[in-house]
Parts: sequence; structure tokens; C-alpha cells
Amino acid sequence: MTNIGKGIVVTGTVHAEENVTIGGTLKGEVLANDCDVALEQGGRIDGAVTAKSITVRGTFVGKMIALQVVRLHKTAWVKAEIAAPKLVMEEGAIFNGSLEPSRIEAAPRVAAYRRKAEPSNVA
Repeated sequence: MTNIGKGIVVTGTVHAEENVTIGGTLKGEVLANDCDVALEQGGRIDGAVTAKSITVRGTFVGKMIALQVVRLHKTAWVKAEIAAPKLVMEEGAIFNGSLEPSRIEAAPRVAAYRRKAEPSNVA
């Protein structure tokens, strides 16, 4: 599991092949088709996340594509376009945006293509 802790700001694209927990700030994109992404209370994402499941306890602005489920906990503040077959929202969560359950079919193919197309930054 990868943890982006409080006080850390990441700008760019995160390609994950394991579960990711974000307690800090991410400005960009997370591509984690086969994994779960969790945004902790106090954390923030400005961008896009593609994952097996997405759990939000913090602030999210952008776009979410979940192959299984998006969970918005009571501390979540979300302004996003969501493409997921299932949305679970606790009382107290704030959601402003759109939900499109039918758009997820193409998401894994697009993410896989983008992963192959981007130059590798491995040192």
C-alpha cells in the first residue's frame, strides 16, 4: 500500500499497482485500475482518479471513474463527475456534480492506453 501523508503535495500523474491512501494533496491524476484509492479526512485531490474503488473522506474536485464503487463518507466534500456502477453516500457527505453509471466500460482501456503512451520517469 502507498501512503501520501499529510503535508505532502504531489503534482502530476500517479500510476499505482497497489492500493493508495492520500492524506495530503494531489494535483493531477491517479491511475489505479486494479486497486483501491482512499482520500483521507483533511486530504485533497484536484484532478482525476481511475480505480477499482474510490473512498472519499476529504475534499475532491474533478473526475472519478470507479470500476466497482465510489464511497462518500460523512466528512467528504465532492465537486465531481462520477462514473461508477454504484455510489454509497453517508448522511452529511456533500456532493455536487454528476453521476453516470454507464460510462465505466471504456475507462480501463483509456487508462491502460495512457499508461503505455506516457514516457517513463524511472531513474
